[in-house]
Amino acid sequence: MEKQLNMRRISSAMEGQGLNQAGLSKEIGVSRTIVSAWFKGQKFPRPDKLLKLGLTLGLSFQNLVLKSATIQEPVIAFRKKGARKTKDIHLNQAKEMGQLLGLLVPYISNDRIFQPPALKKPTLEYQFIQKVATRVREEIGLNNEDPIKFEQLIRKINEFEVCLIPVFHGNKENHENALHIFLPSSNTTWIYLNLDTNIHDFKFWMAHELGHVLSPSLTGETGEDFADTFAQSLLFSEDQAEKAYKKLKRLRSNKNRLKKIVEISKDLTISPITVYKAVNNFAFEYDYGEILLEPEIYVTAARLNKKYLNVSDTLFKGKSLNVCNYIKMTESVFNSKFFDILKMFLSENDKSAGFIQSILDTSILDAKEIHAELVK
Repeated sequence: MEKQLNMRRISSAMEGQGLNQAGLSKEIGVSRTIVSAWFKGQKFPRPDKLLKLGLTLGLSFQNLVLKSATIQEPVIAFRKKGARKTKDIHLNQAKEMGQLLGLLVPYISNDRIFQPPALKKPTLEYQFIQKVATRVREEIGLNNEDPIKFEQLIRKINEFEVCLIPVFHGNKENHENALHIFLPSSNTTWIYLNLDTNIHDFKFWMAHELGHVLSPSLTGETGEDFADTFAQSLLFSEDQAEKAYKKLKRLRSNKNRLKKIVEISKDLTISPITVYKAVNNFAFEYDYGEILLEPEIYVTAARLNKKYLNVSDTLFKGKSLNVCNYIKMTESVFNSKFFDILKMFLSENDKSAGFIQSILDTSILDAKEIHAELVK
């Protein structure tokens, strides 16, 4: 997609804030020469700088950028943590990352000639999602009572030729736990997984991303709702939900119900919230009385999380958290060739650490370390 800055909107916003190019460059954290090159159309801002430009001037992506569609743009799926709103500027920053991933496509090995099947007509209907979850469990080799292991989820996702990209995005509330990018022009899927996530939640987000892979025709909130409900159903089947519902209804206090939900979540290594929502989805479907434990269930889940290491701490426990080990873990644990692909790309293209900073949405210091490891 060819893009250029909407200078009419930008000039108006700068005038309204009393900013000249020098002042704007200081606000964004780049040189005045770079800003001048942007405004002359000689360069286009990287995703992180484009985000800062929009935030500084109070402009949405639509008002900030003029674009003409010359290729199919990336399809993005993600939610911010908690109740944080996903804004256009964040969505389009992810699309910019997708454009950069497109540069890596020629370096992907094309060992397979068949595309794994996706759902023909995915819907949000409860029984349909239960049927899909049961089918996936069968394909993994599980019945509806078995717990799902991390390795089984990773293996299933990789069956769809997805490129997993483990990243360290911290546990900040305004960040996403996972980012799904589909590139229609190359029919490739890239999934960023935040390793700085609680281990119970991480399993949910992997199942959630598998839901997206199975339903590429669903986008926006519909796609997110499908992926959420699929993840709950895959990790906690209808059979399990029915048994849990009956046990919870027999308990006389919410305190004991919360305790029972925590016991179940510990046994299966899934979030208490996943259990709670799956149970109530079951109750709603069959017109039973729902079990209302809000907001206590969220407090209970937060307390449980504090007792466990997050994924990154678990993976690197006893090991040095350095770039070399990070790259090795990406392949050994997630069976991902991302850094092999990136290394081949860098060997043939003169790209600086700034490219890695943008494609991984990481700090420039971390990007420089990764760059040095890949080009040595």
